[in-house]
Amino acid sequence: MQFLCTSCQYQTVNKQNYFQHIQEKHDNINELEIQKTLLPKHFCSMCDYQTNKKQQLKIHQVVHLDVKQWQCDQCKYRTSKECYLKRHIKSIHENFRYHCEICPYTTTRPSYLKEHIKYVHKNHSNSSCE
Repeated sequence: MQFLCTSCQYQTVNKQNYFQHIQEKHDNINELEIQKTLLPKHFCSMCDYQTNKKQQLKIHQVVHLDVKQWQCDQCKYRTSKECYLKRHIKSIHENFRYHCEICPYTTTRPSYLKEHIKYVHKNHSNSSCE
């Protein structure tokens, strides 16, 4: 994302540099003017997703197309994103699991383990499982 100063020719891709420039060079610029340049410029027409990067929007929109271009070479699983395929392979075919330190519960996702500990072992002091 490009940050453009509305008062001069300054531009940068670094948000922190942009704010520093505004503070040092243009004390009279109000916060609303700064925020306008930070608002997302690209919106998904099918959901609430928004981004400042056009390429990120294109990547996101594949989810809505139901185009499952990534296929597991060990089973029939197909998905629209490479990261989902990697997670599938790791959890199913590599038998990677997260284990609860308190009981025999196991899962393929760390978020599920956190939820398990939170609700099943809510009064237990050793809840640092990952």
